[in-house]
Amino acid sequence: MNSQNETGAVGKRMLRVMAPAALLLWALVAMGTTGTASSSLDGHYSSSGHVLLSDGTALKVSQSLVFNKGRFYSMTRNAPAIVEASGRLETDLLGRASLVVEEGQVHGLGSKDEMDDELVFNLFYGVHKGARITLEQVGACLYGVETRQVYCADDHPNRG
Repeated sequence: MNSQNETGAVGKRMLRVMAPAALLLWALVAMGTTGTASSSLDGHYSSSGHVLLSDGTALKVSQSLVFNKGRFYSMTRNAPAIVEASGRLETDLLGRASLVVEEGQVHGLGSKDEMDDELVFNLFYGVHKGARITLEQVGACLYGVETRQVYCADDHPNRG
């Protein structure tokens, strides 16, 4: 009977320590996934070039991205389509940034026979409400992993 009392007392002590620790860990994780990025990214980013489609043709593309106080606004022109999106800029506990789309539209999309499937997927993913686009630092530029887009600060010497 004495060992049961000791076991019960140890279990209660562990619960008193583990419950607050679990709540603290949950709070840290929640802050890390919903915190806004610092203003260190604030400014205008862009790129332009060509996208090689699966049939071997090249399509001219230009991209523009603006960060302002934890928000982002983007426009991508993939002739003939124009894609607009906006939303939040978030960072995780390790400082990795991601875009969370809140609003977006695709304009001027021609018939789907004229468009590459992968390009159409990227266009629609980038405007889907709730979509998360992870940004990775590539030199002085940012790479959108899910949409395969590169953005360089307008004052970057290798932009374009």
